[in-house]
Amino acid sequence: MYLILEALMLLSLGGLIAVFQNDLFGWTILLKSITSLLFVFAGICGYIKRKQNKKISRTMMIALLCSLAGDVFLALDKEEGILFILGVASFALAHVMFSVSFCRISAVKKVDFAGMFVIFGAEMLILGLGEFDFQGLFPVLVVYAGVISFMVVKALSLFRCRQGRERATYLIMAGGVLFLISDVLLLFWLFGIGMPKEIQSVNWILYYLAQGCLSASLSEKICGPFTKK
Repeated sequence: MYLILEALMLLSLGGLIAVFQNDLFGWTILLKSITSLLFVFAGICGYIKRKQNKKISRTMMIALLCSLAGDVFLALDKEEGILFILGVASFALAHVMFSVSFCRISAVKKVDFAGMFVIFGAEMLILGLGEFDFQGLFPVLVVYAGVISFMVVKALSLFRCRQGRERATYLIMAGGVLFLISDVLLLFWLFGIGMPKEIQSVNWILYYLAQGCLSASLSEKICGPFTKK
C-alpha cells in the first residue's frame, strides 16, 4: 500500500509542477497539500505495519506531520511574513524529531558534531557568498541551518550500524541528504535574486523524493539489534 501512495505522490508532484509553471496559485496550494498528505499516509502505512518500530516511528510520524504543516504554511505565504516563520518553525521541529529518531538508533558521538559543523560551515559559506535578499530573516535561517545540519549528520551516522537493517538505513540516509540539497535550492528560490522558476520545481522534486525515502523507511525493519561497524 505504501508503494501505491508513494507512486500517487509522484503523480501529484507532476501535477503540482505543471500548475506552478502556469501560475495557478490556488491549484498549487491544493496539489502541494495533497502531495504532502500522500507521504504522510505512506508513513502511516509503515507505522501500522511495523509495530516493532514504534519507538522510532512515533517521532518520525511527528516529523512527517510537521513537514506537512510547513508545506501548507509556505504554500500560503506570499511575502515571507508570519506564515513563512511558521513554515520554517514547522520544518525545524520536523528536523528535531527526525534527529531524535535517529539518535535512538545511533547514539550521538563527537564525530557527529564535527560533521555537523562541516555541513553548517558549508551552508554559511553559501549564505555569505551568494546574492541574496534575506529581508531581515538571516538569523532565522542560521538557526534552521544548524538544525538541519545535525539531522543530516545523524541520518548519515546510521551507516555505522547498518548491518541487518541496510534497506531502512540507506532510505534514511538518502532522505537526509536529499532534504539538505532541496533546502539549499529553496534558499535560492526564496531569497536569491533573479532566480528562474525551475529552481522551485527541482526543489520540490528533491524534497518529495526525500520525504518518500523517509516515509518508506517506516515500512522496513528499523528497530532491533544492529551490528556496529
